[in-house]
Amino acid sequence: VYFGDEQTDGGATWAAAQNALGSGIPGTVRRLRVGIENSGLNVTGQTYRLEYAGKGVAPSCEAVSSGSYTAVPNQASCGSSPVCMQTSTNVTDGDATTDLLSSTTGAFTAGRIVESPSNITSALNINQNFYTELEYAITPTVNASDAYCFRVTNGGTPLDFYNKIAELGLQFDPVFGPVSVNNGNPIILNPGTTTAIFATGTVTDFNGPGDLQRATSTLYRSSAGPSCVRNNNNCYISNTASSTCTFTNCSGNTCTLSCRADIFFHADATDVVPYEGEEWTAFLEVSDTGGGYDFASPVTGVELQTLRYMTVDTGINYGSLAVTENTGAYNPTTTISNLGNVAFNLEVSGSNLTDGGSSVIPANKQKFASTTFTYNSCISCSLVSTSTPVVLALGITKPTVATPPVSAPIYWGIEVPLGVASVPHQGINYFTPVSP
Repeated sequence: VYFGDEQTDGGATWAAAQNALGSGIPGTVRRLRVGIENSGLNVTGQTYRLEYAGKGVAPSCEAVSSGSYTAVPNQASCGSSPVCMQTSTNVTDGDATTDLLSSTTGAFTAGRIVESPSNITSALNINQNFYTELEYAITPTVNASDAYCFRVTNGGTPLDFYNKIAELGLQFDPVFGPVSVNNGNPIILNPGTTTAIFATGTVTDFNGPGDLQRATSTLYRSSAGPSCVRNNNNCYISNTASSTCTFTNCSGNTCTLSCRADIFFHADATDVVPYEGEEWTAFLEVSDTGGGYDFASPVTGVELQTLRYMTVDTGINYGSLAVTENTGAYNPTTTISNLGNVAFNLEVSGSNLTDGGSSVIPANKQKFASTTFTYNSCISCSLVSTSTPVVLALGITKPTVATPPVSAPIYWGIEVPLGVASVPHQGINYFTPVSP
């Protein structure tokens, strides 16, 4: 017996080695080739019908009882049968067979190919010390749940001896259920670091969860596409080889596929231009030990939200100044760093500087700019206000890599007015990132 896809040796290969377990995918055509040797008297006018039986707990198909077999039905009467006769575009019912099997004894005489609506050959003669080969087109159905044994009989009468009986195991492709990104919720990133986001979905394989072998997920901004190249701004690839995709919570034949992507803080936001109207989605793939494969994407993707976040590196130290003095060309600086995923300008405001008592340096005695300046001659400087924030067009761009940070300095100056006490004064300046 031989399960395969061909009659001639040119083209496809056999699905399994001769006399080895074949495999069938429900709904997929398999062609079974059977060799019959006649070592007795001439046989005339026999018709060879294909029959099947569930293997069950039997150690081999040869151990299955003869009474367990029933004829393989044709397509029209398939009903709830686990296997049925099928048609094949590569053969025609009643075609003569050629000699393809090995280890057969005697001289070859042509047999027949059988496909639906037949399950039985026309009358054949096999003389003494001759052998023939028969081929049947069959398919397992969605009702199949076991390994199945196949034999031929003379119109229902068992042959004298069965040296080998064909066995067809079932190969089920994995099938995805619903999948989602971040459980369907918007993605909210953490500033300056990564955020674990999961693409998840249920996967069912009727060969059992142990048959699930590999999986991969591509999490991407929609216009980057599922074939995108790994990029921390718009494309994250996870897989079982790196343990970032795992099969968990297995119950029966179904597991949850969970693929983790560590999204960097600068990943592209889709709620603002230039990517407004896009979304983040995923393309998940899974394969099993038999080479079965399926893929899926969420019905809808999710928004990756704007993260507008900055850090200020240090306080402003104006040094020691006398009353009515200013900082002149000396400009202490503060450095603003972008730890978010969009460009921004800066709103600046502040409080008056005090000695903790009645002595006050008004906030508007502080000047600031995006370039160095001399206090008395600066025409591009802004004054700190305690009431209305002043916008500084700092133009800090969106980061595209985690390091080095995208940063920009702010330059400062101050004047000490008459009447201020000669003691240290302190105040607070406020920085708010805003859309450019």
